[in-house]
This record gives sequence, C-alpha cells and structure tokens, in this order.
Amino acid sequence: MTGLTTEVSVDQIASAVRNMDDEKLQELLRLAPEPAGSLPFVTTITYQPGENGYLAKCIPIDAVAWGEDPASAVEALLDAVIDIAVALVEYCPNPDEALRCRLPYAHSVYRRKSSRNEVRTLLGLTEDAVCLP
Repeated sequence: MTGLTTEVSVDQIASAVRNMDDEKLQELLRLAPEPAGSLPFVTTITYQPGENGYLAKCIPIDAVAWGEDPASAVEALLDAVIDIAVALVEYCPNPDEALRCRLPYAHSVYRRKSSRNEVRTLLGLTEDAVCLP
C-alpha cells in the first residue's frame, strides 16, 4: 500500500485563506490549537507630562495608543491591538520574520476580538492590574 501525498505551496495556502469568507476563516482558526501555556502580554501605560496625556503600549503586538486619561488610553489601545490582530491574521498570510513573531499574540487576540473584556483581560488591563507610580 502506498501513501497518498499532496504537495501544497505556501502561495496556494495563502491564496485559499485570502479567498475564504469570514465565517470559514473563523472556523479554520477555531481548529488551530491555542499555544501551550499563556503568552505573556507586556502592556504599559505611562503618563507623559510634556504631552499631558497617557501613552499605552502592547509590546508583543507593537501597538501604541494615546489618551488624555488612563481609561481613554486603555480603550484606544484595545482598538489598536484588535485592529493589528485582524490585519495580521486576515491579511498577512505570508509574514516576514518581524511579523511572524507577533502571530501567536495576534491569534490569541483574534480569537477574542468580539469581546473587549476578554481582550482587556488577556492584556492584563483588568481592574486589579498592577499600577506603579
């Protein structure tokens, strides 16, 4: 008995993913396993005295946002993180090395994108988050 093998190129896979409707893409992503263990999301919010506002960063996804107060900085960061995750997962089927390291984080956010509270928790931006002066 001989084994059946089929060779599929990365370009063929990328083309198939680009042509999927959102429902099929979501179904495919649900089949992909979560990374083992939790991914450490490093998120910072710092007051910028010269700008009279707050700079929020999510280091692993390379997202940055601005707000006049901590709450608006967090909301803007959530928007930025979700937008970047969607862009990486849906529109970047063949990322370069710099983007490839962000993909596990993007997939974690993408799976939770319909719930801002879940993304907030994933990023460690809950009410009990550690705040350092």
